[in-house]
Amino acid sequence: MTGAANAGTARRPVGLGALLAVAVALALFGGTGGRLAAVLIAAGVLGSPLFVLIGLATVLSFAWFAGQHTLTDFLPLIERIRSLADNPTLLAIPLFIMSGAVMSRGQISARLIGFARELVGWVPGGLAMSAVVACMLFAAISGSSPATVVAIGAMMGPTLLAAGYPERFAHGLLTSAGSLGILIPPSIPMIVYPIVNQRSFIEVEQLFASGIGPGLVIGGILMGFSFVQGLRSGAERHPFSWRALGASVKEGFWALSFPVLVLGGIYGGFFNAVEAAAVSVVYALAVEVWIHGALRWRDVPGVVAETGVFLGSLLVIMVAALALGEFFETQDIPRMLVEWLEGLHLTHWQFLLALNLLLLVVGMAMDILSAMFVFVPLLAPVAQAVGVDPMHFGILFIVNLEIGYLTPPVGLNLFVASTLFERSLGHVVRSVLPFILLMLLGLGLVTYVPALSVGLGRWLMGVEAPPAAASPAASPGAPAVGAPEPGAGGAEEGATDAPAPGKVQSLEEMMRQLEMDDEADGGGAEEQDAVPSGSKGGAPPPGKVQSLEEMMEEVGIE
Repeated sequence: MTGAANAGTARRPVGLGALLAVAVALALFGGTGGRLAAVLIAAGVLGSPLFVLIGLATVLSFAWFAGQHTLTDFLPLIERIRSLADNPTLLAIPLFIMSGAVMSRGQISARLIGFARELVGWVPGGLAMSAVVACMLFAAISGSSPATVVAIGAMMGPTLLAAGYPERFAHGLLTSAGSLGILIPPSIPMIVYPIVNQRSFIEVEQLFASGIGPGLVIGGILMGFSFVQGLRSGAERHPFSWRALGASVKEGFWALSFPVLVLGGIYGGFFNAVEAAAVSVVYALAVEVWIHGALRWRDVPGVVAETGVFLGSLLVIMVAALALGEFFETQDIPRMLVEWLEGLHLTHWQFLLALNLLLLVVGMAMDILSAMFVFVPLLAPVAQAVGVDPMHFGILFIVNLEIGYLTPPVGLNLFVASTLFERSLGHVVRSVLPFILLMLLGLGLVTYVPALSVGLGRWLMGVEAPPAAASPAASPGAPAVGAPEPGAGGAEEGATDAPAPGKVQSLEEMMRQLEMDDEADGGGAEEQDAVPSGSKGGAPPPGKVQSLEEMMEEVGIE
């Protein structure tokens, strides 16, 4: 034991030394980009938090690449950051966080589990299916993936093992189903996405509605696997009873009413996302303090403090990432990415595949909110330029990063489950592998069948889909996908369209435009024959170049 500990302490400085050596080499021989990478590596070795790394990258990038050194140079950026506070949607984040914290401390999870067990516990694999249903219901209350794992896993873990389910299956299922917390609304990442993606107008309420379909699809896949596992293992079933089901509904009435109140109020048009968040806080406090009696008023300040700490860290990262996105814009990086992507000539499905692969890799290295702040401003214009609906792009981003909760090295649910179930991290990773494959199947369905997400969301909100003929708006400076190249012929050879705004026409183009205007006014072949060629008011013969006097005379200028 001592030797292992000594070996571990002996290896650690070697790793740090290697990183520092790389940083020095980059600083000396890597140019400006190398110096920036060296600073970030050194800051990471010293244990700097994420917002410090992003802030350093932003300030040094503006200084070294954009030549901005004084405070006056940064005033537009400071004003842009200040305008973040003007976004009313931002208010929904601390309110939903607080309501989720209140629910997590109360009896909501136990009552939801009781209802789910009575509802589906009698079918093969029903107890495992009830765990998935409970996770989906609690996810619609807390909006937090780790909180769902803790609240449902703490009670359902021992129950599944006692019923005869394999340990790896039970732990993998609860860890994976808990990740539905960021997909089923209300969800914190769904509130953050419209704030970060400022290139498109996105309603939080419609994004909430678009998350219901993918949540049901992935939850249904996990329940189907639970059914198969129940048949295979012969695990114990819970006997069905109408009386017991009615009793569970009565006992869990206030918990089951929570998502109905919040989501029904939003989709029924009674209140928006921010107002729904405020209602959720009042409802959570009323239920847990006065009805369930699981929370006392003296515990509320602790919940508020917990919410404030989380929100403070979130805002600092958001500001740093917003500033980095501003640097990308000033350097025209999104437009260059669009042009590079167009040069690859990827089809729509190939781009979606590449996007998913990239986001899966990002999810292995970053948590969802940090990844959203950094990569959404960079990838959103690229996705929009190739015709991906901004709402669909947001759902894909969230589903990919939801899988990131289960992938090392920074999969948060892995560490939460390891602590909760008192098992090694390796055990939890091996347990979730089959479920990652199942969730990748769900990702494929959500990716290539947009009706499951965006289509359902528009239907729930009563919003009509945009016309199919309308081409997606590309980022400034990038041509729309499918648009003809400059100078390319139209549908008919020699057809002349109206000039683009601000374009200076040549003399030939002006003549052709005059001919087309003349024909549009009713000048037919008979009138052209009746009027002598070249006389006043007549159209010139095709191919004849008019003099300036003739052109002025034709348009009525003396």
